[in-house]
Amino acid sequence: MRKIELLLIIIPFCFTLLVGWFSWSAFHAAPQVAAENLRGAALSSASAIEQLADIDEHCKSLSRYTNPDIAYFSLLDKNGVISFHTNPLLIGTVSNELSETSDAATGIYEGRRKLGTGEEVYLLQTNIHAAGSNYFLSLALHTFRAEQVIRRAQTGVIVVTMLTVSLWIITIGLMFLLRRDERRKSELARKEELARLGELGAVMAHEIRNPLAGIKGFAQLVETAETIESARVFAERIVTQSVRMESLVNDLLSFAREERGEKKLVDLQELLNDSVMIVRSEAELQNIEVIYRQDGAVSSMIVYDRVLQLILNLLKNGIQSMPEGGELEIELERVQSLAVIRVIDSGAGIPPENITHIFEPFWTDRARGTGLGLALCRKVALEHGGTLSVDSTVGVGTTFTLKLPLEN
Repeated sequence: MRKIELLLIIIPFCFTLLVGWFSWSAFHAAPQVAAENLRGAALSSASAIEQLADIDEHCKSLSRYTNPDIAYFSLLDKNGVISFHTNPLLIGTVSNELSETSDAATGIYEGRRKLGTGEEVYLLQTNIHAAGSNYFLSLALHTFRAEQVIRRAQTGVIVVTMLTVSLWIITIGLMFLLRRDERRKSELARKEELARLGELGAVMAHEIRNPLAGIKGFAQLVETAETIESARVFAERIVTQSVRMESLVNDLLSFAREERGEKKLVDLQELLNDSVMIVRSEAELQNIEVIYRQDGAVSSMIVYDRVLQLILNLLKNGIQSMPEGGELEIELERVQSLAVIRVIDSGAGIPPENITHIFEPFWTDRARGTGLGLALCRKVALEHGGTLSVDSTVGVGTTFTLKLPLEN
């Protein structure tokens, strides 16, 4: 969840920097681009006017030259007399533009001028040579298109700002939803944990009460026993009930606690050898033959005690399913990147209606038992990044398959 939140911050942040830099660069360059567009348009128009004036010494053809960007233009001779003006009424009059423009006689003048209408235009003044004579060209251009470039840049900044703000609003909204979902899941997990604790308490009360009642009853019988032998029999039953209660508490603690211990590289052959040695005597008492098959050295990163407990639970579960004797097989092999352990018994098998429940905590079909053994086995498998599955046929037997990742 924290990684997702970090991505939700990094991505909009990078996007903001990128589009912010792009829009600011475009906005900052817009006035210069507008000025270059105006100057380019003015120089192009000045060149066209010079060519038309060169082929017509009376400048009459200039009256047919039109350009939507031109506000007005005029040609002055060396005496300041207007030879041509887009306003025909001014032709032949004397203009003072030569005296107003200090460098007009030597080069190009560029600037802004406000017309009588209130419009501000771009003014280009320069000398041209046409029909063997020198003229002073005064060309005024509308600035609408150039200003449109700036307005577009401004609009772009506004749009980018709105998009960025929207992105951050969406990001904050998503983070809020994620946090709310996380809180909801946490609350749901807490409620499930409380329900589980309540169920656990009920099971403990029920399961512990029975051996306690037995211990109490046998203790009372010990007090009234007439012979040492009778007292010894009652004492043995008290020990049996105490062991049963201790086993119950150990199962509950093992299931409730999270993984403990450091994972180490363990030879699974040795672990299975230890497991077989522990249960072999119990199996022989029930006329069960224990068969161990292995396929070379197989190692995995595990917590030894937890996986040993898992294997012992599976083996004891198999022994309990064969009260009349049978075969208990343990197989170990390497399958690609997995270590596969199979525990196979020739017991009565698991009915199909029960097989979907056997890994559920506190579920059991036996008269005695907490229903935590197989639930604990699956939990340990998941703690180690593995899986535990079952395949059973009634009257044939059951196979539990544990898969663990091999060493890196």
